[in-house]
Formats: sequence, structure tokens, C-alpha cells
Amino acid sequence: MYPYPIEVLSDTYVSKLGGFSEILSKRELGINAEAVLRNTSIILGETKARLKFMDSRNPPFFLRKEFSIVGITEAESPNGEVVLSDRLEEEFRDYLMEDVVINTIESFRLRDDYSAIMKRIKEYLQFNED
Repeated sequence: MYPYPIEVLSDTYVSKLGGFSEILSKRELGINAEAVLRNTSIILGETKARLKFMDSRNPPFFLRKEFSIVGITEAESPNGEVVLSDRLEEEFRDYLMEDVVINTIESFRLRDDYSAIMKRIKEYLQFNED
């Protein structure tokens, strides 16, 4: 059994940021493939997620980076920790071994059809800049 990821709400999980890897692209989030299979309903290579770090200010949900969840080896994620691309290390290094919320709700419920919401947010932001 793997301690992470832990499902805390439907399609929402908590894990730790375990490190960074050169094998991942900038938009990939790696988790031990066996831990994903045993602990989640995530479909590797298909499910998208947005991250939120506990006790930190985060951008609004739809403005957060979206990652594709991919399976990695137990050597890189021994307990089911989240691993990000080494190209994101500078941005996220302060969160190493901190709790992270993995939100996959939109991947399962909205199915990428949130273009109208994004359009309204962009219009709002542009309006407030003027």
C-alpha cells in the first residue's frame, strides 16, 4: 500500500511534492504508477490536474497551470509523491515535501469545456487593466 495520493474529496487528492525530474515535460505531473492505480480513479496519460499548495497563496483555479498526470517508477516516487519537471524547480522548490492538493475534478466533470468561463475571465482581466 502506498500512503499517497490520498483521496480527500471526489476526484481531489493530497500528496507531497517529492521532487523534480528531467524525464517529465513542463506540463506533466508524475506519480508512482502503482500508487495511482491502487489509490485513485486517475487515468494515467489522460487525466488533467491543477495543483494547490497548502498554506500558500494560489492563483484562482482556472488560472493555475494544468498538468497531465503520467505514471513514473517507484524509484522516483516511492510513496506516491508528486514529481514535476526539473524545468519547474526554481518556481516550486520552496514547496518540496509540502502537502499539495491534486484537483482532477474539471478533468472528469467539465471535460475541457470551460472555454466560455475562460473567455469571461480574460475579458474581466482585460477590462480591469484599462
